[in-house]
Amino acid sequence: MKKILSILLIASIFALSAPATQAAIISDRSYRASVRKEQKNDIKQIKALFKKHVLLANKHDIDGLNFLYSDNYVNNDGFDKKTYFKSIEATWESCKDLTYTTEILSIEINGDHANVYVNETASGTLVEKIEDFSIAGEIHSKAKGIYHLDSINGNWYISGETALSDESSLVYGDARYMNIEIQAPAQVNSGENYTASLKVEADSNILITASITSDPVVFPTKTPQNDLRLLPETQILERIIKANTDNINEYVIASMAISRVKPVDIENYKIYMSGLACVMKRVNVVPKNNFIKLED
Repeated sequence: MKKILSILLIASIFALSAPATQAAIISDRSYRASVRKEQKNDIKQIKALFKKHVLLANKHDIDGLNFLYSDNYVNNDGFDKKTYFKSIEATWESCKDLTYTTEILSIEINGDHANVYVNETASGTLVEKIEDFSIAGEIHSKAKGIYHLDSINGNWYISGETALSDESSLVYGDARYMNIEIQAPAQVNSGENYTASLKVEADSNILITASITSDPVVFPTKTPQNDLRLLPETQILERIIKANTDNINEYVIASMAISRVKPVDIENYKIYMSGLACVMKRVNVVPKNNFIKLED
């Protein structure tokens, strides 16, 4: 009798709990459907935000771009909104026709916060006066990073940015047609020594003097000073650099002066400058953590 009673009790518990369980399943499905619908709408808004972002950037509309960023914006170089927009204005002042492209790789949404992974490119032209000559230059940049977004009153705003990689080049004259590559680690520890190298493919009748240095990411930017020296026959220049200890990301910068050798007669040659180049690569510096303790 006890066994039968136990079975009946278990059956009655299942019977009573079944509607509640079924309701929970339905409620759970309904919630997930609601979340998916909300996220689809958020993704649509975020994609529209970045489409507008590229449009305004290519118009060099600083005021319009300002409305897409939250007031508490900060990037991983420590630039707040005011500093960041000052750096944008300075860039556009130097390169009047700078244009941008943005490719969204993925979007992650967590409530009122989102991370947008992107590939970005930029290109433009410059004309510089060197003595009595005008020399045409090109600027090219490619970067990979994460935009951090916040939803405020139903609208998405850019609240931060993490630059994962960034390579830029400014080339004049013959440098525009050369294969120039700068190599450096994407990330180093504070105060760590690392190797940076410059590789160039050039004809035998070209002389190249070059230098490699590092420069912290600050604003206003500083012009690094370094002596140029003749590129070896291997056309590879290397330098050991010590990362800064100021908790600031930095750029490895290679500068080049390109000269052509033209024979005048059997014994004489004419050497003239035919190009300039400046290539740079971001190196993110990880600050030292003094609160890590390891015990045996």
